[in-house]
Amino acid sequence: MPTLRLTALLLLAAAPVLSERVQAPPAQVPETVIPRAAGSIVVDGDPGDAAWRQAPPLEFIFPWDDVSGGDAQSTVARMLYDDDALYLLYECVDPYLDAEVTEHDGPVYEEDAVEIFVTPNPSDVSAYFGYEMNIRGVWLDYLAFGGGEHGTESIHFEWQAEGVLMGTSHDGTLNDHSDTDTGWVLEMAIPFDNFRHLGGRVPPEPGDEWRLNLNRTKGYEGQFSMWSDSHADEASFHHSAFFGRAFFGRRP
Repeated sequence: MPTLRLTALLLLAAAPVLSERVQAPPAQVPETVIPRAAGSIVVDGDPGDAAWRQAPPLEFIFPWDDVSGGDAQSTVARMLYDDDALYLLYECVDPYLDAEVTEHDGPVYEEDAVEIFVTPNPSDVSAYFGYEMNIRGVWLDYLAFGGGEHGTESIHFEWQAEGVLMGTSHDGTLNDHSDTDTGWVLEMAIPFDNFRHLGGRVPPEPGDEWRLNLNRTKGYEGQFSMWSDSHADEASFHHSAFFGRAFFGRRP
């Protein structure tokens, strides 16, 4: 697949109509600790596994959408790890379930989707991995280069992850917007072998730091949101200088 250049990059971050900033960006990026899973995780879209109870909730913010009226389509993410993989859980409030893309590497960013942008090399955030996933469990994966404060310069879709597990569930009627839905859940396991391309220690050891961000695209009547503010004036996620800090097991 071709490399995506900066002129088209916002297609991965925003719908055709961009949202404008409604809150000032914070002075510091957020930090979290990714606990080591204390038990098994079945990747099936059911957040009921006991292991998830130890993972701190990461609530998304809305830099470009005014949600002061209480209509926020909120997202809470959690992360865990073991010897083999990084595990992710997204719980999404969504009154308009929207997902028509069914092919791998399709344009899931045009509908309601969740994302992780991540690098195991905290000393160089100019390159990172991207995963974008919709309600059906269909995903787009790539390597991005040239990231920083002003956005990424190129994205390479030809890179393909291996061994990824994913499960989803939803409460409502998919792609029928005549009613009001409740939301959806996505659970994911990314084997650590997929991160052996950009430096850093893979698999991580306790106290190791990775830089990452967790995002949610707008979809049908939705809202852009994220864990770590990208500092962009309009809706755009590919600003790796502002990825949050994630420590495995404990802070160093």
